[in-house]
Amino acid sequence: MLEKLIVTNFAIIEDLTVEFNDKMTVLTGETGAGKSLIIDTISLLLGARADSDMIRYEKNMASITGIFSSNDYLNEVLNKYQIPIMDKITILREIYDSSKNVVKINNHSVNLVTLKNIAVYLADIHVQNDTYKLFNPDSYLEMLNPKDDKKYDKLISEYSKNLYLYNEQYSKYEYILNGQKKALERLDFLKYERDELEGLNLEENIDTILEETISKLSNFDKIKTSLCNAYNYLDDEYQAVDKLYDAGKELANISEFDANYLDFSEKILDSYYIISEIKADLRRNIDSLDYDEDELNNSIERLNDITKAKEKYKMSVKELIEHLKNITLQIDMVTNYDDVLNEANAELKKAFDILKSKAIELSTYRKNIAKKLEKEIVKECVDLDLENTLFEIKFNDVDLSNYLDKSIFTDSGIDQISFMISFNKGEPLKPLHKVASGGEMSRIMLAFKSYLSKRSTVSLMVFDEIDTGVSGQTAKKIANKMHEIAQNTQVLCITHLPQVAAIGDYHKHIYKILENGRTHTEISDLSYKDRVEEIAMMLSGDKLSIYALEHAKSLLNK
Repeated sequence: MLEKLIVTNFAIIEDLTVEFNDKMTVLTGETGAGKSLIIDTISLLLGARADSDMIRYEKNMASITGIFSSNDYLNEVLNKYQIPIMDKITILREIYDSSKNVVKINNHSVNLVTLKNIAVYLADIHVQNDTYKLFNPDSYLEMLNPKDDKKYDKLISEYSKNLYLYNEQYSKYEYILNGQKKALERLDFLKYERDELEGLNLEENIDTILEETISKLSNFDKIKTSLCNAYNYLDDEYQAVDKLYDAGKELANISEFDANYLDFSEKILDSYYIISEIKADLRRNIDSLDYDEDELNNSIERLNDITKAKEKYKMSVKELIEHLKNITLQIDMVTNYDDVLNEANAELKKAFDILKSKAIELSTYRKNIAKKLEKEIVKECVDLDLENTLFEIKFNDVDLSNYLDKSIFTDSGIDQISFMISFNKGEPLKPLHKVASGGEMSRIMLAFKSYLSKRSTVSLMVFDEIDTGVSGQTAKKIANKMHEIAQNTQVLCITHLPQVAAIGDYHKHIYKILENGRTHTEISDLSYKDRVEEIAMMLSGDKLSIYALEHAKSLLNK
């Protein structure tokens, strides 16, 4: 859960520290007081993009710090990204007017991608625009895809890998299919380049290897002299290595009288074994030395040829090797076209069959999730004053018979889905985005959030006016649903509805004050008396009335 939020110089927030509790906290205040700014700061802590325009006027930097509770699961996630484990998870965002951005988790610098990857395990934020995703069928698949599901992650990973291989093979097939004529016109030139490059007997890093060989052979006398001198120094009768061994043994004999002697003995004996090993290696090096003038000359000549080829083609050795493979393929396309095309066609079919299998596995898994989701959404709708709702997730029909039709595969699979719904008995299922009102959309979105909260690892859910477009008894049911979610997950809720404000376990009021000629946002925790007055104002609008105060008390007491 989010325990503390510290904000400085962000928009009209000057210096603000807010402590949060578990369960359900409601945030209320006049329009423009800065309620959405609080959501914006939390969004930044979860990986939203920052902009220098967010910095308070006449300041050069804004800072946002969030302190979250930790647990073993989150510690595993942090460990995966090599982030220090602490009692709490502290996220820092600093935004500078120079477009510089600082992102830290537990004082460890991370990039925005890493922050986003970790944030999905911390919190889920619903902003007002999220409800409008239900008006856009293109967003439905993202809503269906499970979060923190290892089997799903494995399926999508395998699909993505095989989609890449299929596209690679498809590109190769197209290249061969369309490249024969062009290759035919350049056949003689291609053969010349092939022969030239094949004659170099290229292998990766051969130029570096040849340079090392030339360097050793060119300095043969120097290397041999130094090796022999080093060996002779170690083999000198006056500085014999064996004397080290004898010295070590002598000290070991008197170690019982002083522990230091044993330490000296062990260090001397270690030195003896190390030097003896080096001495043996030097002897092997000397014995294996062999100066070959022909090898030196051939290496120099070969390196010169490779250097000329690198300069001619403006390529590295690795790139020349790839270029040779490409040239050979182009020549085969002319001289052995049918076989090359058939082989590429067979490889493409093979890649297609594997990809199709992975796509079907992924789609089947999603359909099983969809069946469960359909039932759960209907149950959630009953709690939200949508008792007669029928809900169905409809999948598109896909023709997987044509291995050359790559348009059927997208980055997320072969699935396109529609949310079909009926709110009234006797009415047929119709596309959600065509028949639902704004208030119905809000409740459907809350039904999704409620369902996901029971299966998610996040410990915080934020709702920014998800109750828009409802009132009366429906507002009360929405309030009850959010309070139900809060029994297992911390809930922060911005609302204009008194029914929602009254059901919160905690209530914070957001307001603006003018001080020293500048406006800034403040937050205060409301007592019972303060809550009565705040809710009464939400009920009556302009001014307090006895009726509104009594109604507010009644809502709170319930």
